[in-house]
Amino acid sequence: MAIKGARHILALKKRKDREETNKYLIEGIRLCEEAIASDAPIEQLLFCRESIDRNARLEALFQSAVEKNIPIQQTDWRAFKGMSDTETPQGVLGVVQMPKWDRDAILKSTKPILILDRISDPGNLGMMMRTAEAASCAGIFLTRGSVELFNPKVVRATMGAIFRLPAFPMANGLELLQELKQHNVSILAAHVDGTNHHQLTVEGSIALLLGNEAFGVDPELLAQATQTVTIPMASPVESLNVAVASGILLYKLYELSL
Repeated sequence: MAIKGARHILALKKRKDREETNKYLIEGIRLCEEAIASDAPIEQLLFCRESIDRNARLEALFQSAVEKNIPIQQTDWRAFKGMSDTETPQGVLGVVQMPKWDRDAILKSTKPILILDRISDPGNLGMMMRTAEAASCAGIFLTRGSVELFNPKVVRATMGAIFRLPAFPMANGLELLQELKQHNVSILAAHVDGTNHHQLTVEGSIALLLGNEAFGVDPELLAQATQTVTIPMASPVESLNVAVASGILLYKLYELSL
């Protein structure tokens, strides 16, 4: 069955087209459920007709989309498989407009801000966005050189956080840190020689700065830190996965805010 605008949908698999159109793809039942529940700006949803007939949860998702007047297309399995970006398609994918967040509101927030310097792994970024939302962060900034925010693997790994957590890609790291300081936000950077996170104390607004998986925080950015923090580890382990480290430190900040 022909899919209207199929070329437009397929083009969104490429970063260039996502950036030119300010749209991106979502796929899978859970992610599409989260998009609808979060009132994300969904341009359209594409369903596999055979999958709807076999899956009650997918049928409920279809009905929710109808009730919210979201534009819908249906097609057969063969055509849907050709549009899908996953090995085991669940029968639904969608086109979503990129959100426009209030950057100034985030800079002025009293909640923690997460700054990620040149994070390269899509799974890590998605997991950190999900954790940041759970730990009540105001928003997240990605410095230039980081993985693309709307990379399909990142989007899936966020488990819906991408619809709700304000995120700002392609930030100039040095300018961002200086701007935060002007808003009286302290910069807490993860570093091996920092304060043990168990002894960490903070006052006022905080931005947590984490660095690249292999190289850590850029030295120029590290020099801007108000204080540094580390997570003690048993020998011979020398480092943690950055997503795991972010979870430990973000929840420490969350605990200190209670």
